[in-house]
Amino acid sequence: MRDGAPEGGRPCEPHADHTAARRARPADAEAAAARPTGPPGAGRSRPPGADDAAARRTRLMDALVAVVAERGFPRTTIGAVAARAGLPAATFHDHFCDLDDCFLAAYERGTRALLARAETAYRAEASWPAAVRAGLRAALELAAAEPALARMCVIDASTAGPRVHRARQAFLARFRSFLGGPGIPRIPGEIRNAIIGGVYTMVYNHVESDRTAELPDLADPLADFLLAFYREGGSPAPSWAAASSRPRGSSAK
Repeated sequence: MRDGAPEGGRPCEPHADHTAARRARPADAEAAAARPTGPPGAGRSRPPGADDAAARRTRLMDALVAVVAERGFPRTTIGAVAARAGLPAATFHDHFCDLDDCFLAAYERGTRALLARAETAYRAEASWPAAVRAGLRAALELAAAEPALARMCVIDASTAGPRVHRARQAFLARFRSFLGGPGIPRIPGEIRNAIIGGVYTMVYNHVESDRTAELPDLADPLADFLLAFYREGGSPAPSWAAASSRPRGSSAK
């Protein structure tokens, strides 16, 4: 058992300081909470030391990403993460109750950033096929730019605990949501799941073989693969030509 892991699968109960810090931070990325908000007394509402606590939490998450990329999650220890962050091991327990807790926080932070980047690119396009292509490219480019995070989220997420597994399922469900809705050809849900699985497998293979930098090269082939199912297997809901030209969100007549 790795240091800090709870006995017998007991639910993780974060340290009281950890819970208070999470309540004090806004809901968006922890890194944003770590940025200075102005000189003392200039309209700051955060309690004294909150920024420092958020910065330490961010350092620990960044350190975990780096250590996991080097060792793999099963060989990662709290001591190694704290040492990489330049903090005492006791500080780790002020923010996370165990390694799974820290992994989950880093995973959710990374996947939120990836989804936000993909959704921004997706919504900037006028047609759904172009939106899929742009969103996929944006996600792959961000993964290529952050190889350690990509390895943690794609490879090591499968070795973490059940809470990380649930977060991974929720992440994939968000991507699935880009493949259905008004104005988008309908295909069976099983086929849509298989498409997501095929795309994920290609990404997994590249990351596992240390070809993360090549992920953007997959953008067009994977988009062609994905969209082919909608050209060939879409129901009569709208025709492919109509769906290609109709702005996203408009309903078929």
